[in-house]
Amino acid sequence: MNYGKTIKLLRLTKQFSQSDLAKLIGVDSSYVSRIEANKRLPSIENLEQIAKELSVPLYLIILLASEKEDLKGVDTDTTQAIGKNLLNVLMSTSAK
Repeated sequence: MNYGKTIKLLRLTKQFSQSDLAKLIGVDSSYVSRIEANKRLPSIENLEQIAKELSVPLYLIILLASEKEDLKGVDTDTTQAIGKNLLNVLMSTSAK
């Protein structure tokens, strides 16, 4: 799982700085920086708070953070379809 790239993508989509997101979830901006650099794994509580503040369902963060080895046994066509659907959900939530 690569939560860092996902959180960074969602944060930038919402036009938040690391500092903005950190304040919203009640942590230091260095914590967000370490998560995005994959040097720190966020707790489920922090993931839930991040999802809430970014107005994105938690399951979307988890699915977007999935990497190839996390999707063993799922064929390429299915993963591409999931990716397209997730992108559509992401784009619709960022427009609100």
